[in-house]
Amino acid sequence: MASRAKRAALAVTPPVIADAARRVRRARALPAWEVEPDGWAAAASSPGWDVDGVVAAARSRLPEFRAALTGSCVLGMGTEAAYRVTTASVGAQQEALVLAYALLGASRTRDVSVLDWGGGLGFSGLLARAILPDAVALDYHCREQPKLVAAGREVVPEVQFWDDDGCFDRTYDLVVASSSLQYAQDWQSLLARFAAVATGSVLLTRVPVVEGHAAFVTRQRVPQYGTEYLGWVFNRGELHAAAADLGLLLQREFVIGYRPHVVGAPEQDETRAYLFDASTATGTTGGLSLG
Repeated sequence: MASRAKRAALAVTPPVIADAARRVRRARALPAWEVEPDGWAAAASSPGWDVDGVVAAARSRLPEFRAALTGSCVLGMGTEAAYRVTTASVGAQQEALVLAYALLGASRTRDVSVLDWGGGLGFSGLLARAILPDAVALDYHCREQPKLVAAGREVVPEVQFWDDDGCFDRTYDLVVASSSLQYAQDWQSLLARFAAVATGSVLLTRVPVVEGHAAFVTRQRVPQYGTEYLGWVFNRGELHAAAADLGLLLQREFVIGYRPHVVGAPEQDETRAYLFDASTATGTTGGLSLG
């Protein structure tokens, strides 16, 4: 009887909706995280971030996120749009405190400019404004994929959005990469660009690291977005060495504490954050050396 009802429902369901539902069911049947044995050679099979599901999730969550920043509310709402957290969490509060530490250091005696690489719909920009004193002017820039940029320009006017690398044509007091550096295949070159345009600090946060194994590539599936993407799990020592080679001096390391289970991983990672002094760093932006 149940199977007849299911067939009847499918018969009247538009094909696009039925296909989307099948994709979500298939994604939920697979691990949320697993090692990608082919590494970045498998990138063609990963739809990535520039998909409608990412934009829809962020737009849907924006009103509750704005509301959570008002008055005396706990600053503990995660900036990840895939997870509709309606109550504060310790992990999300830790992320907010790490951002606050970096922002207040960058704005001690003046206003602050920020480049947020891969900042979604600008949630961290709204969080930054809630953290900083009203007397500090915030110039917040977000580099994102075209679909998110189009939506962000419409619904988050407090943030300046970039869908190209024109964001690297100027400098910033603070460059933030929150759960984003790991999604760049050539992350070393991207880190060099951060070093080149940061006059104060670089904050790498929500970064997955392991201690005793070489870096490896994972495949992450997010049914809430209807997509999946590849990303690095970094070797902590290699990440620190790459930063040091660019003249980025580690100021502080933070434990974010998120520990997803990665199927097939040689070592399970832990999510951390790193604040670097970029005042003497060298790097490149485009073809121009700023070092």
